[in-house]
Amino acid sequence: MSENTTPEVAVEAPAAAPTAPVWAAAKTERQFPLPTPGEYMAAIHIGGDTWRNVNAAYKQHQAKNQTAIQAALAQDLTTDTPGLLPTPVLGPVFEDLNFVRPVVSALGTRAMPNGNGKAFIRPTITQHTTAATQTEGAAVSSQKMTIASNTVTRTTVAGGVFLSQQDIDFTDPGALESILRDLAGQYMIKTDDVAADALKTAATVSGATWTVTGNQTDPSTLMTALYGAAVNIQSATNFVPTHIFCSSNVWELFGRQLDADKRPVFGYTSGASLIGVNTIGSSNQLSYLGTNVMGLQLVVDNNFASNTLIVARAAGFECYENVRGIMSVEDPELLGRNFTYYGYFATFAPDPTMLQSIAIA
Repeated sequence: MSENTTPEVAVEAPAAAPTAPVWAAAKTERQFPLPTPGEYMAAIHIGGDTWRNVNAAYKQHQAKNQTAIQAALAQDLTTDTPGLLPTPVLGPVFEDLNFVRPVVSALGTRAMPNGNGKAFIRPTITQHTTAATQTEGAAVSSQKMTIASNTVTRTTVAGGVFLSQQDIDFTDPGALESILRDLAGQYMIKTDDVAADALKTAATVSGATWTVTGNQTDPSTLMTALYGAAVNIQSATNFVPTHIFCSSNVWELFGRQLDADKRPVFGYTSGASLIGVNTIGSSNQLSYLGTNVMGLQLVVDNNFASNTLIVARAAGFECYENVRGIMSVEDPELLGRNFTYYGYFATFAPDPTMLQSIAIA
């Protein structure tokens, strides 16, 4: 027998299959569906964490569903460019005052005489001549005329303001125009206030009273009072009244006048039609500009004291005015300019019997 000399070959174990490493991963956020419009509005109302969570879900949905182009583009929002965002100013400046002069506009103004002196003379007749039936051969009736020399004092009404040059140059809309317009308006309001106070002071007490009981007015006492004041004017001057001047609360009392059937005594006008039954006047909706009371023009002025009611003939009160306008001067030390708006104003009642005030009780 021969010996097997072939060497033995060692059999190796098969290599283990390679395995992929497991890397740490961030926790996946919970995905929320797109909030409905109702949920979004409710979250705004609730606020706090609820609003933040719902808003985050909305942004998450937007980011998840953006297109490839949107994902590739960087976003510049207004929060990134605050230096390029101007803040516009919507002009003109809102006016919260109505620069009107109800008393002065109703009566008109006369030119103030020129010349030196703080006052001027306004003549009025204090005694007229006379006439009578004459008996043949007897002396005729004779009486001299006397004319009074009434002194009217000028009142200076003015208002001023300092404006820096920067305020003039930098503001848009220009502060200069708005401020000067306001100065002129304040001059108008003050001169009307002077006229209203003087008119009330000059009025003669008529002796008539309009009785107002609680919230229910009495038209019969109103008519009696108005005619009583009108008769005083007519009997003394042979003129009839033309205007009624009143405060704001008295205007309200006029509007509340009702008859026995709760119908407005002052019928409301609508276009060319008059809506009212047995009316003694008319009013244009809630406006007093076209209102008349028993044929008299109604002038409502908030410069009158409460419960002011005056029946008047326009000729019984006069307003004189000389508007001087704007005066200005530069102030180099303060780098600005001083502005003043001014004028001269005066009032006079040539015949107080033409101004009859009515008491309200």
